[in-house]
Amino acid sequence: MRIYLLYGGRSVEHDISILSAFSVVEAISYEKHQLVPVYITKSGQFIAGQLLTAPLESEKQLHLAVADQASYQAPDQQSYGTAVTPYDFERENSIVFPMLHGTNGEDGTIQGALDVLNMPYVGDGVMASATGMDKIISKLVFQEAGIPQVPFEAILYNDWLKDADRILDRVLGSLLLPLFVKPANAGSSIGISMVADDKTAKTALQKSIDEAFKYNDRVIVEQGVPDARELEVAILGNDDIRITVPGEIGKARTFYDFDAKFVDGSTKLIIPAPVSEAVKTKIQTYAKQAFIALGASGLARVDFFLSTGDEVFLNEVQTMPGFTKYSMYPYLWQEMGLSYSALIDELIQLGLQYYQRRKKLEANF
Repeated sequence: MRIYLLYGGRSVEHDISILSAFSVVEAISYEKHQLVPVYITKSGQFIAGQLLTAPLESEKQLHLAVADQASYQAPDQQSYGTAVTPYDFERENSIVFPMLHGTNGEDGTIQGALDVLNMPYVGDGVMASATGMDKIISKLVFQEAGIPQVPFEAILYNDWLKDADRILDRVLGSLLLPLFVKPANAGSSIGISMVADDKTAKTALQKSIDEAFKYNDRVIVEQGVPDARELEVAILGNDDIRITVPGEIGKARTFYDFDAKFVDGSTKLIIPAPVSEAVKTKIQTYAKQAFIALGASGLARVDFFLSTGDEVFLNEVQTMPGFTKYSMYPYLWQEMGLSYSALIDELIQLGLQYYQRRKKLEANF
């Protein structure tokens, strides 16, 4: 198979996407596949690199540039490529692997473009990607499915501009501290903050909402679970859904923010998580329900909170979770006996199966 690996993108998670892509470049079987790296710049330009027949030495080599762009400030070990569009991809014996996190990639936009072009791709389709990415819409879907979640309030930018004071009073009147404020369409803990001090709650909440609106025009405020443990499971499959044992985010901080995830090394992954059989069964059951409710396919990581009283609350579903070799999703599958390289192969096969199923749908009436 020829694999078009898309990475980068017009997203605040651009650099994380490159790290995930580099892990794929390191681990994929070059005996089975031909790999074409396709870098999407922050301005949205697609740049295809040379066909890879072996791993690269550094992730910096994935920062592609068009050779005639003299103004481009290249990092060390820069590589050059050719400006392309998905229309230029070969159709025969090919599949796209959109290793894109966040907006303009994980949110159904690239999936929609590939559907229009009739190109097979790895991962979830348009609806599951878009719904899973939107924390407000997905919570409404999970609420309808009867899956337990923490109380939340949704805030739209136009309403915030009209009457911020009324919204602050509504949120503080309906939710208990601590509160977590998040952009509705962002991942990797970007733009997320915590409000915990009762004396300064209103001022802090206003500041946190303003910060979240820098990244999206829809914001969600969630009621925190005191001393909650954060547990995650990985899902693989289309119709035949497989779920891993839960893993736990071993936090050195109260708040699992961007720095704790990616910068300071204070976070440890505990696999399998030390939980009772009853909690494990609840998490796996709710995860499967959430996957089905989204109409998901291929893969997902499903995140939960666990209270001190062993209450389970669904947090969110990541349809293209972090995919570095140190990320929770591949680690969970390694615990189940599936290597990183074998996981890539399986995702490619699932993408092809999903594509063949879609091709059978009637286009005429």
